Amino acid sequence: MTSLKARLILAFSLITLIPLAIAMALLTARIQSMVKTQAEERLGSALEGIGSQTVEDGRRIAARIEILARDPQLKRLYLLRPSGSRDLSEYLAERQVLLGLDFLTVADSSGRVVAAGPPPRELGAAIPSAPAGAPFNTPAITGAEGLGALALVSRSPVSYQGAAAGFVQGGLLFDAALLSRLGKTSGVEWILRDPSGRIAASTVPSPPSAAPHAYLSRSVPLEVGTPPYATITGLASTAEADRAIASVRLASALLGLLGLGIAIPLAIVWSGQISRPVERLAAFSEKVARGDWEEPLTLNSVGELQTLVLALDRMRRDLQTYRERLVTSERQAAWSQMARKVAHEVKNPLTPIAISIEDLKRSYDQKRPDFPEILDQAVRTIGEEVEALRRMLQEFSDFARIPPPMPSPSRVSQLLDDLETLYGREVKAGRLVVRRPAQEIAFTADAGQIRQALINLVKNGLEALNGDGRVTVSAHARADDLAIEVTDTGPGLSEEQKANLFAPGFTTKAQGSGLGLTIVERIVSDHSGRIEVDGGPGRGTTFRILLPLSGGAPA
Repeated sequence: MTSLKARLILAFSLITLIPLAIAMALLTARIQSMVKTQAEERLGSALEGIGSQTVEDGRRIAARIEILARDPQLKRLYLLRPSGSRDLSEYLAERQVLLGLDFLTVADSSGRVVAAGPPPRELGAAIPSAPAGAPFNTPAITGAEGLGALALVSRSPVSYQGAAAGFVQGGLLFDAALLSRLGKTSGVEWILRDPSGRIAASTVPSPPSAAPHAYLSRSVPLEVGTPPYATITGLASTAEADRAIASVRLASALLGLLGLGIAIPLAIVWSGQISRPVERLAAFSEKVARGDWEEPLTLNSVGELQTLVLALDRMRRDLQTYRERLVTSERQAAWSQMARKVAHEVKNPLTPIAISIEDLKRSYDQKRPDFPEILDQAVRTIGEEVEALRRMLQEFSDFARIPPPMPSPSRVSQLLDDLETLYGREVKAGRLVVRRPAQEIAFTADAGQIRQALINLVKNGLEALNGDGRVTVSAHARADDLAIEVTDTGPGLSEEQKANLFAPGFTTKAQGSGLGLTIVERIVSDHSGRIEVDGGPGRGTTFRILLPLSGGAPA
């Protein structure tokens, strides 16, 4: 994501969503904390209440059973009718109701039940009894066989003549119904486990492991009787809190979508107001970098960008002024250098011409008999120097009027064919070798100007040869460029010569205008290419012209 507009839209969206997400997280955490605290308080209070109530119920049951065992009427009914008459059963039923017990029985000394009050319907014939060996007048928690519940039981002996003739036992059931009644008052679900850890009764509609996140649980032992104790687990539901949190999250998501629906269009509008001026500034900077300094920059924007606009436009005007001054300075320097070069090159032939004319005049005045020979030599010398002047002036004229290139589709093979035709004698003599590429290379350029540049390079290379040296011309494609190399086996160039090689007027030959390589460089530059020079003293010289394969002259 590199565009300024996209980043601004993302920033606006984040500014909308992040505070909402933080507020939702804080609100959710607050709700969870409050619910957890309230559930822990409710759960702790309920567990403390059921634990103390169980101990108190055990003491109350033990005291009532002990009083009932000493009741004379009970003793009479039991001792006179040991087989368990209806009168004893009716008496126990009456006392069971009065004492608020779930079950009440009388057993003989061997433990056989001889009479019992009406048991709860769920008990059927299975009436809980105190554990074997449990002390009298002490409450205990025991299992209710086949019922899936626990019972709070106490027993007391029925004494006769100082001995235990039997005993009375009774108690309360710890079943799902009792736990459900406790849960209604406390708002807590209960799970009752026997001393071995098995679930004896529960008010949870499904196992808590199925939805562990919906409950906050804590377990305490029911310290009644002797260890190991039964355990009761309280589970405070957090479902309402979860629903509240889900509602908050849904509302937050809807608010977030609504916020995005508002923020994104606004962000697009505002980011456009910011990014469009920046894009225009970037485009303007690119134009300035390309050298297009004519069009001024006009832009109305915020104060900071307006300051930048004014600075860039001032820079454009300064660059334009500097360029005009530089062009004027370079033009004046070029004309000054050209004038000095022309004066120097014209003055050199004038000396032998003046000497020849003076010698001719002196011979004529002296009536020398060999005057015809002297005249012939003077005419020949003057003619040669005039021809040298003509050639030199022609080179200056060619350099001054090189036209802009006119690119067209061209082929390397045609270019090399033209060189072989022009330098057929040197090719036959082995002084010029043309190496063709394995495959045809097409490029776009002014073929005439490129041919002229190669002719100048080949000419310089042939003139630099010593003895049996040779010049090699080759071409090949390199990445996106066409590389044309002209290599000679001449004496090579020093670093100083390479540094001044393309300067107008610089030459390593005794005679020459020093414009040949300058013309080559100008042609290559006009084709958006470049020229490289390799080699050193004693290693020959390689000129490498690099032209874009699909390019032409710059606009």
